[in-house]
Order: sequence, then structure tokens, then C-alpha cells
Amino acid sequence: MQKRILKHFASFLLVLLVFLVSCKKELKTSDVYIKKQWRADLSVSAIVPQITGRTDHAVASIYLMDNNELHYYIYFDKPLNNGDTPGKGSINIGAAGTNGTLLINLETSAFNEKLENNGKISLNTETANALLNQSNLYLNVTSSQQPAGLVRGQL
Repeated sequence: MQKRILKHFASFLLVLLVFLVSCKKELKTSDVYIKKQWRADLSVSAIVPQITGRTDHAVASIYLMDNNELHYYIYFDKPLNNGDTPGKGSINIGAAGTNGTLLINLETSAFNEKLENNGKISLNTETANALLNQSNLYLNVTSSQQPAGLVRGQL
């Protein structure tokens, strides 16, 4: 009786092994990779000219993919002062403490109720190369009360 049970168990293991080996899963990999990424702390104190009496702060993660798509995620980590609402974001060329020139308008739609905004835009090769080669870039986010910029951070 034990030999019969062992024989069935061995047969079961063999069938299971054959099944597992024959069920190879194809490994999928992405064809799109990150070329460069940035993380920025955005604060009121970095705006030029500096805004006084406000403590607003945001964080941004930005990724340039090798297909020239720019992905972004921006969020405010607490409610904005004075009942303000966040507006549009832009990436500009310029050193800290100076106002620069517009490179990319992120075309951000309204921030959600958690004060988050994310999206992606396709860039032409010239703009993507400027992102890769410029050493002085900053992200600026406007608001309803500060249309020139509420928070800013160097990338």
C-alpha cells in the first residue's frame, strides 16, 4: 500500500513539474526609460521678488522619459494661506534669485481637493535637450492670489 501511495505521489510531482516548466511566463520589459529626473522643494521664499507673510510649500517630482515625454507630480503639503488656490506650473531657465525665461508651460489643470496635480506632456527634441543640458532650471507654480508665482524651487 505504501509503495502504491509513493508511486502516485511521485507521478503527481512529475506531472506538476512538467506543468510548471511548460507554463513559462514571458518576461515583459518597458521600451521607455527615464533619461533624467528632478525633485524640488517649492517655497514662497524662492519667489522673486520674495513674498512675505506666507508659508506655502509644495513638492514636485519630474521625469523626462527617453520618448521625450515629461511626467510631473506636484503637491502642496498643507492648505494654502489666505484661502488661496494653486494655479499653473512652468519650468523656466534661470539661476536662484533671478527671474528667468519660460521653457515649458506644464499646462496644469486645476489641482484636486488634496492639492495634487500630475500629468505628462510631449516635448520636441530641442526642448528635451534644453532640459537635459541646462544647469539652471526652476519650477514655478502660480496661484489665484499670486499670478506671477506662489512657490518656486530649483531643479
